Amino acid sequence: MCGKESSSTICASCYIERNEIVWLDDIIRLTTCPRCGFFRIGGRWKSVGYDEALTDALYSSLRVHPDFEVSDVEVGKEGGKYIVHISGSLWGEGVEVSKTFEARVTREICQRCSREAGGYYESIVQVRADGRDIEEEEFRAVREIIEAVLDKERENMKAFISKIVERKEGIDYYIGDRNIGRKISRRIAEELGGAITESKKISGRKDGRDVYRFTYSVRLPAYRKGDIVEQDGRLAVVTNPRLGKSVSIESGETINLKKPKLVARSSDVVKSVVINVDAAAIEVLHPVTHEVVTAVRPKASFRPGDEVYTFEYEGRVYVIPEELMRV
Repeated sequence: MCGKESSSTICASCYIERNEIVWLDDIIRLTTCPRCGFFRIGGRWKSVGYDEALTDALYSSLRVHPDFEVSDVEVGKEGGKYIVHISGSLWGEGVEVSKTFEARVTREICQRCSREAGGYYESIVQVRADGRDIEEEEFRAVREIIEAVLDKERENMKAFISKIVERKEGIDYYIGDRNIGRKISRRIAEELGGAITESKKISGRKDGRDVYRFTYSVRLPAYRKGDIVEQDGRLAVVTNPRLGKSVSIESGETINLKKPKLVARSSDVVKSVVINVDAAAIEVLHPVTHEVVTAVRPKASFRPGDEVYTFEYEGRVYVIPEELMRV
């Protein structure tokens, strides 16, 4: 047609003048959730940005001639419309085609936000402490664990907390997915120590089958790091409540804790000063009255003027070497 030599019956330039080799919708529609900002991609809600969602929709709409070998696609914007520059080769000849399109965004509540707003849940994570109140530090650690698990499960349409209920004995988290509830409870027990009990009850029927809601109760141990406990008649400082580890006050040996008796909280252990010491006894200032008293001496060595930690138990004052409280 143009007289140029070509290996085909018509060269690429003449073919493009008379035929389309790229097809693209004039309007590309995006759907986003106004609550969480997720975009619907390929029929699923995903945590992606606008540019990534637009690129995915663009490639889903873009169609090219089977002989057009695309090497590069560039997207720009002019006057409120997007321009796509597509370059490559057709029958061995380099070609470039440009197309324009308009992007329109539709807002729609995603399935997860709809469920969350409706109070949907499949599991409850109950956090309790054995014989004591949960400390603020532990509440903070639990919140961080929950946030980390939910963030990792962002693509899960049930990864949310529908309700938080504070009770006298602890706190309950209502989780949208039962498996996420199980993961959270295990992480709490792994990081803070304690035991998990699992129970379930029927919440309804679906497709002829019973539907259950699960409760994961995490009971934190009665003792915390720095607390004083009694195990098999020996007093020890708790060093790792998660692993149930402690150090004997008398000998400095490691003691594995198995249902120990709580003797004193770390807040009850106070600093004192060694006044006098000999081979059989040690005198320190009483932690409350500040009078000089004879205390139960551990095997460690002391000198007058040394700073130590003390606590009172069953009418006797005990001395803890300073280094044990730093373990």
